[in-house]
Order: sequence, then structure tokens, then C-alpha cells
Amino acid sequence: MDSNQLLQAILDELRSSKQNLGFSHPPKPRYIYANRQYSDCLWYFWNGAKSEHEPIEHHALTGIIEKLEVEEKEFRGKPDYKVNLHMRADRAYVIQSGYDTLFARGLVFMLSKLPVEAFRQPITIAVEAGDTEQVLFCRIYNPVTGQAVFAPYPEQVDWNATTQRAITKIREAHSKISEAVYKN
Repeated sequence: MDSNQLLQAILDELRSSKQNLGFSHPPKPRYIYANRQYSDCLWYFWNGAKSEHEPIEHHALTGIIEKLEVEEKEFRGKPDYKVNLHMRADRAYVIQSGYDTLFARGLVFMLSKLPVEAFRQPITIAVEAGDTEQVLFCRIYNPVTGQAVFAPYPEQVDWNATTQRAITKIREAHSKISEAVYKN
């Protein structure tokens, strides 16, 4: 990394972690759920206090992808795996979807195909309804150019290896920035 790139990485990191003064949301992530469970939205927040969903009217979220993880939860006494995509935008968000869903598969596969450098810039994640009530697709866009990442996956995919490749690329993108910031 040359000096100009290093300075730009430091500046980008400082700008992205700017703390606003005054009233704001708590610094914990807000979970976004991606599924077709409700007819009035494609993704939503869950309000546990009211036991109801809060529809998100927009279909796209633009931010810096910070982390991808697979989390094991329990549903009806059985393990249920979730994909969690951590993003930094106007606040911290986590997009959560079932690991075996079309949304999660499309997300993970496209993330695994992006170059490491892409994770240092804002990325737009969008939901798109399919032709049937159950189908929900994930689309990834470059927010500057508006170009969609198109990465159809073949029938036979090693999902564990694909997920690990995406996780590794995201970690690598952010570890280089952190290393550059802390070395100097």
C-alpha cells in the first residue's frame, strides 16, 4: 500500500467511524430480517416489546460490509442456521436470513465472488420479490455506478467453502485497513 492509499484508508476509516453528538440510537446493531413472512414488506425490523414487525419501506441498504457470520439458533427444538451480514450505514445493522434461503444463498455466493477491495467501499444490498409468495432474492449493487453484481450459482455448490471464502475476504479487507492505521 503506497502512502496515498494508506492516507486514504485512514481518512475513510475515520470518516466512517465518526460519532455524532446529541441524541441518537444506541450503538448496538439493529437487526433486519429478510423473508416474505409479511405481505406488507420484503424486510423488516422486529419490535420485541410489541411482538410485531416494523416494515422497512425501502428495498435497499447501502453501507460498509463489516462482517459475515453463520449463527446457530434453535427453532422448535432443532438447530436453525442464520446468515448475519453486519453493515455500517447511518447506524450498525445486521441483515439476517435463514442459511438455506434463496436470499442468503444469493448473498453469500455474490459476496464470495467480489474482490477484497470491494469491501472497503459502500455496497448496496437489495431485496427483490420472486414470482411466488415464498421467493426472495438478494441483489448487490455498486452504489456509485448502479451496476448490479450478477453471479448466478450452479446447482452444485460447496456452501461451507463458499461462505468461508466470503468471510475471509471481508476479514481481509478490514484487517488491512486496521493494520495500516495501527502501523503508523
